[in-house]
Amino acid sequence: MSSPSEIRDVLWIARLLTERASLAPALLDGPAFASAVRGRMHQLAISDVAQYATKVEQSDYELQCLASEVAVPETWFFRYPASFDFLREHLTRRLQDSSSNLIAASLGCATGVEAWCIAACALSAGWPKDRVIVHAIDRSPLAIASARQGRIPGGSLRNALPDWAEAWIRTEGSSVVLSPEVRSCVQFREADLLTTPELFTQPVDALFCRNVMIYLDAAARVLLRDRIVNWVARDGLVFLGHADGLERGMVLEMAGPPAAFAWRPRAKTAPAEAPATPQPRVIRPSVLPPIVRTIAATLRPSAISRPTPVAPTPVSTTLSIAQRVQPMLAAREFDSAQRLIEAGLSASPTNIELIELLAGLFSAQNQLVRASQTYARLVYLDPNHGPALLALAELSNALGRTDDAKRYQARLKRLSDS
Repeated sequence: MSSPSEIRDVLWIARLLTERASLAPALLDGPAFASAVRGRMHQLAISDVAQYATKVEQSDYELQCLASEVAVPETWFFRYPASFDFLREHLTRRLQDSSSNLIAASLGCATGVEAWCIAACALSAGWPKDRVIVHAIDRSPLAIASARQGRIPGGSLRNALPDWAEAWIRTEGSSVVLSPEVRSCVQFREADLLTTPELFTQPVDALFCRNVMIYLDAAARVLLRDRIVNWVARDGLVFLGHADGLERGMVLEMAGPPAAFAWRPRAKTAPAEAPATPQPRVIRPSVLPPIVRTIAATLRPSAISRPTPVAPTPVSTTLSIAQRVQPMLAAREFDSAQRLIEAGLSASPTNIELIELLAGLFSAQNQLVRASQTYARLVYLDPNHGPALLALAELSNALGRTDDAKRYQARLKRLSDS
């Protein structure tokens, strides 16, 4: 894929994944992404990149298949054991006080392993199998098809299984065997976490979304976090990955020991009065890698709105700033967005989410040095912020700082492996 036309088509595919799948731009540049494209082309017996680009544009199924090749959130049985120990204790207490069903969810479930672990945890806590519902949701049709068949992916067994899980999930040599009860509790579904309406019909008591947000762009992470808060029951639990970078959000608070990475929604305070007009729809920005924006924008030009000045109203919360900034980014009103973010940072200089928004804004404008400096500021405040480490690795490569890039990649790998 070295001819100008092939490079153009690969960039166009990257743009589609950015806009429709909200993947982090750093994932869609370089030889790794080109290799993923070649892999899908080989599976479909397509030799022409332009033909494959058309297929990705016209087929949501193929777009999701390619997205799953780029962002592969791996997991294994009872990853983060403290999470499941804490969940089991919580479910044991909950069973004594509840006669309703237990609703749980594994978002970005990929292989199904996490969902089966949640089910085993509930069953071992004493919940009857007909009262346990675990929603396992992933946008990859290939992953869902495999999980529905109960296939255990290679590498899913890395540690000894908990003693309390033996009745439900056991090992036979190097293989893992699922009990029929565990499989009966899990309902697999192919869906987009960001766009599917009414993903759940009941509040979720325990929701896992671990090491998924690291693959999304900044605005999509905020959107997914807010959807999660709306899905979870008032006394429910949220389990995030330690590299997801959202644990300091204003809408979540720690719920268990640090090693469990468990959170709960903060208590909501009612507004003084209802707004007179409906809130504007949140629009996810289309932020592309610099080279993708430059070239792809010439392929399919779109109108760019004239910037509008930022109203001089005081900033109240981080969430309100994020909601106001997102439409500005979508309309490429970068100056207005920057002034609004910096106004918030002047009042709260160590606000993680505002710093991340500012870094993404600089990246979108091809201001790589300023973006790198801002992400470094974020990592200084939160050394385990996975999305920022990923961005720093890619920015360092783009700036020719290969040693820095390797250092950030090593830190990110330690986070994902721990």
